[in-house]
Amino acid sequence: MVVFPAGSGIARRSSPDEARSMSRELAKEARRQQLIEATIDGIARKGFSDVKIADVAEAAGLSVGIVNFYFKSKDALLIATLKHLVDDYERHVKETLARAGKSAAAQIDAMIEADFARTHANRKYVTVWYAFWGETRWRPEFSKLCADLSTSFQESMTDAMRRLIEEGGYRDIDPALIARGFNAMIDGLWLDMLINPKQTDRETAKASVRAFLAGLFPNEFGRRPAANDAAGSAA
Repeated sequence: MVVFPAGSGIARRSSPDEARSMSRELAKEARRQQLIEATIDGIARKGFSDVKIADVAEAAGLSVGIVNFYFKSKDALLIATLKHLVDDYERHVKETLARAGKSAAAQIDAMIEADFARTHANRKYVTVWYAFWGETRWRPEFSKLCADLSTSFQESMTDAMRRLIEEGGYRDIDPALIARGFNAMIDGLWLDMLINPKQTDRETAKASVRAFLAGLFPNEFGRRPAANDAAGSAA
């Protein structure tokens, strides 16, 4: 096999052993992901304390021995599941913000869309998030993961609010306090969607957050045209 030097512009072909090793790693990661998704489904169906390793194995179509091979204990599986939720949420937010405009208002509005996207603000995932949050008092690993995410979110939103205040020429507004209120609204509306879904759906939740912001930043988050308004204008 010809091996080309680095920087030659010609990619080096993997050896058969390397290809097999990469294939095994991909298969292992796919199996871990399969077990994590089964755990998410199990928590959503049965509750945090009642989901068992055997339930996860059955949902994934695997043996208990396979689950124990990848995760030495239920706690290890739960920690990996929470890490997955955190990483997935952060990736989702990053991708949503990357598609938005560069202004602070556009970034904050995209954040609202990200937080109430169907893929992440659905009954299954909100149930599982609240299950983990409810355990943070007694499980330091959960507490640290959730606290780190909360701190990162608070810092990024404080920066966005500071930029919005500067760009809009607003005065006497504390960006950190507004960011904290914004974040608390998101959490509260997720809870409303979970316990009172007939009154609070994703669109109602988004409208509520924008109404809160409109009182502080009327130029950026003032009255948005409703669908029937737009139809009337087009007519």
